[in-house]
Amino acid sequence: MRRDPFADTKAIGGPTRPRLSRVLIVAIVALAAVAYAGSTTISYYVDSLWFTSLGYASVFWTRLDLQVAIFSLFAAVTFAVLYGGFWALRPARLDELIGATILVNRQRVSLPIGPLLNLAALVVSLAIAAEVGTSMMASWSTLALWWYAPHGGTAAATDPIFGKPLGFYLFSLPAWQLVTGWLLMLTVIVCVVAAVFVGLTTGARALTFNRLTVSPVRPWRGLAIASAALLLAIAARVYLGRFERLFEDNTIFSGVTYTDAHITVNGLLVVCAALVVGAVTAAVSALRAPHPAWLGASIVPAVACYIVIGLAGWYVSTFIVKPNQLVRERPYIARNIELTRAAYGLDRIQTHPFPADSGVDAVDPLENRTTLDNIRLWDWRALQDTLRQIQEIRTYYDFPEIDIDRYRLGGSVREMMLAARELNVEKLPSSSRNWINEKLIYTHGYGITMNPVNGFTPEGLPTLVLSNMPVQSTIPGFNVARPEIYFGELTDTDVYVKTRQKEFNYPLGETNNLTSYEGSGGIRLGGFLRRALIAYDRGDIAKLPF
Repeated sequence: MRRDPFADTKAIGGPTRPRLSRVLIVAIVALAAVAYAGSTTISYYVDSLWFTSLGYASVFWTRLDLQVAIFSLFAAVTFAVLYGGFWALRPARLDELIGATILVNRQRVSLPIGPLLNLAALVVSLAIAAEVGTSMMASWSTLALWWYAPHGGTAAATDPIFGKPLGFYLFSLPAWQLVTGWLLMLTVIVCVVAAVFVGLTTGARALTFNRLTVSPVRPWRGLAIASAALLLAIAARVYLGRFERLFEDNTIFSGVTYTDAHITVNGLLVVCAALVVGAVTAAVSALRAPHPAWLGASIVPAVACYIVIGLAGWYVSTFIVKPNQLVRERPYIARNIELTRAAYGLDRIQTHPFPADSGVDAVDPLENRTTLDNIRLWDWRALQDTLRQIQEIRTYYDFPEIDIDRYRLGGSVREMMLAARELNVEKLPSSSRNWINEKLIYTHGYGITMNPVNGFTPEGLPTLVLSNMPVQSTIPGFNVARPEIYFGELTDTDVYVKTRQKEFNYPLGETNNLTSYEGSGGIRLGGFLRRALIAYDRGDIAKLPF
């Protein structure tokens, strides 16, 4: 008798190799998680030291607590929904449905597709959960504003269309949009998974001529429940979309138009109701007898309502509004102007007659000396270009900004223009671009320039009150005690100060004036452990002298 080649069935691998593979995979994932968490923890630790040095430790920890809570909540719920949905939607006998058998040495070998699919679902769910948690954590300020905002408002602070307080649009609406977007994403993924299982079950039964014992009822029931959840999520998005009409830009003005107020706003409520009806239909079909016809029927009411409302809006806009647009839109334009004035506080302005003085005193320079002395003639762009030519001294200095302020000089208040001379590390010569120079020697800018807003020299240059290096003043008693600039607008790199290495202060002829930091700002390196952590976070672990 010939031996049946399919009489023996074996699984790939013995009892030890899969176990070792799982242990190895778990160990690699654990080490990667520890390495990533360790690097992130060190980064947060260094940031906490910086905020503490500025006196804002409570701000840092409050923000961090919110970010951790948001990440944990949304990542956990996302993973529970996705992975739990996979197990709830998968067919009862998944191995029978997608199992595969091949011949190896005339022996039947079963491929463990089911366990691999379970592992893939776990990994994908974890990856999506981590990505969603990170994305929601990046929007922590939106959720924090909603959480800590004073809810409610007075009747005077409500909008005339929906009757919602101003705080709803500033704090609540952005948070609800964020959350409903997250829910919509989850329901779409679950629906796709359910549809895949339905396709596998239906296709497998068709190919085997219904000889499979796997029942198609469970996948269809899962798809019906997932569709109901998706329709509810879409209904929530459509409901919130009504409020977004207040922010839309139209041809004449921004906000709700005549068509929106009479058709779209109320029509979207009808669409929401139709979506809820469809969700109930899908849920009922899941409880009784799930069938593709019921799922198709669940979306028909919403689609029909949306089409009818779109056509009605087009008709009103084309044949009612456009022929007499200014008259139709007049109340909404008036509201736009009224609320814009209120937003800028212009509604609180009181008008008073201002009698013009047309006498001789009105044009007498001596009677208006204070005003004339503070009329700004220097344009800040022209002044910035001029200072870069005559006051940068060295190529690695820069004047990134011109500021205007008032100072009491010589018994009178004068409007002055100031510019800080900051160090731009990017402008150092290439031969000087090394770690020692950038971190220990070239640590700060030096000095400022100050000039009246309307002062000119005979050569057309600004009349500088403070200038040069070291700083020189043309007004007795008006000096800058410590002109070193360690914190400026160009300061985006870290430096190490109070070391044995003297710092470059300013050029002094053929030599350089050297100094050491005498302030109290910044992070103290402290002992060996703190130094190592800070150096690791800044990428200087191999260069920092301990």
